[in-house]
Amino acid sequence: MKDTIFYFYDALCSWCYGFSPVLKKLSEKYEDEFDFQVISGGMQTGDRKQPVSDIRDYLKGAYLNVTARTGVQFGADFMEVLEDGTRLLDSVPAAVALSVVKELKPMEALKFAGSIQKAIYYDGINWNKAESFIPYAEKAGIEADLFLEKFQEDAFLEKAKTDFKLAANFGITGFPSVVLKRKEKYYLIAQGFLPFEQLEEALQTAKLN
Repeated sequence: MKDTIFYFYDALCSWCYGFSPVLKKLSEKYEDEFDFQVISGGMQTGDRKQPVSDIRDYLKGAYLNVTARTGVQFGADFMEVLEDGTRLLDSVPAAVALSVVKELKPMEALKFAGSIQKAIYYDGINWNKAESFIPYAEKAGIEADLFLEKFQEDAFLEKAKTDFKLAANFGITGFPSVVLKRKEKYYLIAQGFLPFEQLEEALQTAKLN
């Protein structure tokens, strides 16, 4: 039985967007050794939901830092969303979408998480609408009608909330975070962005314990 690497992320976390290529590289290199599970963290939920305009100035600076550190680019369409400022920052719809993919096409979940982050931060899709996620669900092998049907079911909202609770129970306070479960023990190997080399080094160190 494989050990498990848990990736705690949020679709609206820009540092997770920058970390996505790192996690992709790790999963491709270690897919035979570990099971990879992606967990939605619920960064913008409850009273943390707010219009983009409320933190627009902070976000502009943060995105410059993300690009400088990780190399990912923020697209012109997304920057228009940022300037407009009216869209609500709400992590729930993307988490529900991920829950559907995890249920129907679990092996595609990590790829789906990365693809919708690029869709949000580069293409500027509306992350609050189920229809926005359809092209990426289809790439994961889920037909549009089935995806929309499942998205509307209360069960998948509950699955998203279960992810949020799992992140909280793990004591995750920031995203991205990566936890290795090895022989019934848990090791936090990343909290915040890490380049691939540092993440791999942390993984190898944890494996020695």
